Amino acid sequence: MKPFVIRRQRKHEAEKAIEDHIKRGCEVIFPLTEFSRDGKIFDRDSYNRHIFAGNSYSSVWMAKLRKVEN
Repeated sequence: MKPFVIRRQRKHEAEKAIEDHIKRGCEVIFPLTEFSRDGKIFDRDSYNRHIFAGNSYSSVWMAKLRKVEN
């Protein structure tokens, strides 16, 4: 069966989703891992030029599961 990905913003939400799928007969292929990204936010000044406004940070928790065939 084709594997599927659990993707959540918060770790406890991802853990809960994994537990629910394991109860339904799935197995974990790829463990729960945090992926993060850093970015930059730009704004425009009165002359319509880009000005650095700050850094942005985002992260996501992901795991890959597969349905166990009987």
